[in-house]
Amino acid sequence: MELMMDEAHTLVEGVTLTPAEHGVHADIVRRDTTQLSVQPGGFAAAVHDLVRRGAFVLMDRNVRDAWPEISLPPGQHLLIDAGEKNKTLGHAEDIIGQLHALGVHRTQPLAAVGGGTTTDLIALVAALYFRGVPLELVPTTLLGMIDAGIGGKCGVNHPEQKNLIGTFYQPRAVHIHLDALHTLPRADLTSALGEAVKIAVADDREGLFARLEHGTRVLDDPDELRSIVLACVATKLRLLGPNLFERDLARVLNLGHTVAHPLEDITSFRIPHGTAVAIGIAVASHISWQRGRLPHADLQRILALLRGLGLPTMDDGFAVEDLIRKVDRLRLQRGGDSLHYVLPTGIGTTAFTDAVEADELRRAVAELTDHRGTPR
Repeated sequence: MELMMDEAHTLVEGVTLTPAEHGVHADIVRRDTTQLSVQPGGFAAAVHDLVRRGAFVLMDRNVRDAWPEISLPPGQHLLIDAGEKNKTLGHAEDIIGQLHALGVHRTQPLAAVGGGTTTDLIALVAALYFRGVPLELVPTTLLGMIDAGIGGKCGVNHPEQKNLIGTFYQPRAVHIHLDALHTLPRADLTSALGEAVKIAVADDREGLFARLEHGTRVLDDPDELRSIVLACVATKLRLLGPNLFERDLARVLNLGHTVAHPLEDITSFRIPHGTAVAIGIAVASHISWQRGRLPHADLQRILALLRGLGLPTMDDGFAVEDLIRKVDRLRLQRGGDSLHYVLPTGIGTTAFTDAVEADELRRAVAELTDHRGTPR
């Protein structure tokens, strides 16, 4: 998939048959077109336009309460209970049943309006309903705008693991309107910056790291915030590149997530995703420093950035042994043999390691918990 700001293109879908030694070999190629736009305002108008064009809107109930001026016609919308605990296969199946009962047909677009848990859930619904119906996303959280709504991953949680059940399904459009953030609690915006830090540490070609060092005031400057969203989206799409479907499991964008997802699981999602990613970045940076891969000055700078954005570098409300066990279980997701654990080696550079020792994790958690995360 090739995407550019304000416009995105994809092209071809087809099957090429070629002779093979014992029959016929089929080369199947599919490319989906996604139009992506980032606008400073116009959120309510964008939702109304989707309704006007015949889309069936599935909106986070909290967003509907916060935007009473948005008019949703009866029979053309459903209100969705958001949150990780509602992101389940049973909820997806229930929504599919309601869509069918309401007569939503194969070519009618679904429009998911809400945060990352809503877009994850509804994208999976769109992929499953009639084996795939058109999908448009209107992310209403900063996390949804820079991460969950970009890249085509969708899925739901399972008691064993977050996002254990899912697939890849590209929306035909992603509509980002920054005024949708006006009704969000400040804590939600701050937490989402953990994903922005991940991108800045992993690949800093957009100069994102230095801009984030201005602190949380970037959230109050509309031009700076739009610039940061654009940088995050552009960098994420570039890093996804030809590996959009994760055929190669060594992925730079997993920075921080080897700890983040297990941390969310063992705390029953008490720690929001962006905050968990921030802690995961701190742990990965500390381990990389322990191994002599990350200079001490860069470790200090990464931890100072996180704290300057109001993000924690550790949480003391979990058992480290539970975290170690959950991290090790990620080998199944990462191919069985390797964790493909991402270690920062500088600001904007990374390396992969197959395994992380339990003692390395224990030391990182202990020192970061003591708030000594910049060791002597």
